[in-house]
Amino acid sequence: MEPGDFSEGVISNEASVVNLPLIWNTHTIAGETLPSEGYATFRLEVTTADTENILGLQVPVMFSANKLWVDDRLIAQSGEVGIDQSTSIPQKHPRVVYFSPESSSFTITLQISNYHHVDGGILDPVILGTSDNIHASHMMEVIFQSVIIGFLVLAGIYHIGLGVFRRTEPYFYYFGLLCLVAAFRYLMVGDVFFTKFFPNVDWELANKLDYISLYSHVPLLSMVIYRLYLKESYRWFTIITIIVAVIYDLLTIFTEAKVYLLFEVYFHLFMIICVCYSLIVLARSLRSKHAERYYLLIGIVFLMITILIDISAEFLRLPDVDVYPIGIVFFVICLSLVISRRLSKSLDLSKSLANDLAQLNSDLEAKVEARTNQLQQSNKKLKELNVKLKNMALVDGLTNIPNRRQFDDYFKEQMELCAKEKAPVSILFLDIDYFKKYNDWYGHQKGDECLQQVAQELDKQISSLPGGLVSRYGGEEFVGLIPRLNQEEAERVARDINKQIEQLEIAHHTSPVSKYVTLSIGLYTTVPDKQMDLNSVLKQADEALYQAKALGRNQVASKTGTGNVVPFQPKEERS
Repeated sequence: MEPGDFSEGVISNEASVVNLPLIWNTHTIAGETLPSEGYATFRLEVTTADTENILGLQVPVMFSANKLWVDDRLIAQSGEVGIDQSTSIPQKHPRVVYFSPESSSFTITLQISNYHHVDGGILDPVILGTSDNIHASHMMEVIFQSVIIGFLVLAGIYHIGLGVFRRTEPYFYYFGLLCLVAAFRYLMVGDVFFTKFFPNVDWELANKLDYISLYSHVPLLSMVIYRLYLKESYRWFTIITIIVAVIYDLLTIFTEAKVYLLFEVYFHLFMIICVCYSLIVLARSLRSKHAERYYLLIGIVFLMITILIDISAEFLRLPDVDVYPIGIVFFVICLSLVISRRLSKSLDLSKSLANDLAQLNSDLEAKVEARTNQLQQSNKKLKELNVKLKNMALVDGLTNIPNRRQFDDYFKEQMELCAKEKAPVSILFLDIDYFKKYNDWYGHQKGDECLQQVAQELDKQISSLPGGLVSRYGGEEFVGLIPRLNQEEAERVARDINKQIEQLEIAHHTSPVSKYVTLSIGLYTTVPDKQMDLNSVLKQADEALYQAKALGRNQVASKTGTGNVVPFQPKEERS
């Protein structure tokens, strides 16, 4: 019936006076309980002495479509009121409307139809008042609901972040999800922000999302409690909550509201069981020695109380109070105190560890410095030892000039270099004349001194030349190398050496050739090539030395490329 029907006197014989708010299937007429499906018209005549102020109506969610008139003016509508399921279109749009009455008396007419929900009628009251009062009351509700939703969203994001970065404490992650789910469901109650954001959303879809989010609270809260109290809680109960929630979610997804809402009461009973289980876990946790257990205990107990209040309102079909999100907020505050306390302990521990580490670093630096000095001293000694070992390996121990090993390496190097440059190389074999007789007459100590004097003079004469090198080849025999001198220049150097050794005037009374120590020198000069055999070069110089000895000693013999030996100090010319 519409307002015009009343003015024409068309009034149903079944009309009666009822108290609002009213759920139809809790009301009886003539001893019979009304069904939840159907349609009804409510009419209220209002008389007021104040006709100057603008009035307001706060229209709540109704099940499940409605129209509202003031006198003959339609001022609010949610969905489409119909006489059957095909003509009735449900919507969930609470709103606040304002109007100016034309006189001190006016009539409010309300039409409701329901063919989609298990409950039909009005659960929350329609509030009439001045526009200022209605607006102030509505804004307070909107602000409060917005603050709660914003707080839950921020808490959810924060705790999920903690859970991601602190994998050892996964209850942060589950609690963050719980906060986000609670924030989402709070969009579906009160002023129903969800339908304001999405005004064209299907009523069935919005209702499914509402109840799926409701069912998801239980397993998430159970996992939070399980992770907070591992020793006191039971894993099997957490698994049961997950299974029950999944079953109800699937039932909600694949059936319509008139079906899945019939089973809602059993889920509320299950929630009461979960609350009892949580209280048992909390009672067991009191035996722990953690000081923060009291913060968690207070927060969870308060949360359980808000859950029981909401469940009681559902059972008693009272107007929605929706205090559960407030319980979540209070629990977030308590959990934040726990986190702050743990963080404070962590900071104190970090500070203590930092001080200990600083002390250890200070001691370590001193030890490292001392150890570094030791290593530096060891390295210095090692370098000195390496130099000594190198000298021992490449220097003759008696004469302190290069030994045969050093000469062999240098000889090979110079032969390759002179082969590239096509420069001559001269090899000198030098042998002290009658040195065995010297040793036998003067003794081995004098023999060593003789070798040292001869070696130093040879080193002075040959090493002073560019690239020149002399080494002890064995016993009283020496070998010299002079690069980049032609044969004539090399012969002159050899004669000078022969002369300088005799001028040392080292007495040698048993020598048949001189009263002083003398040398026999074999010289071989050649321009090497890459295919030349090094041993053959040494052999040529050795043969020249043999010829110098054969010709009477104390002279220089030079081996030419033709194989001839040229003496430079014949025996008869020596003094």
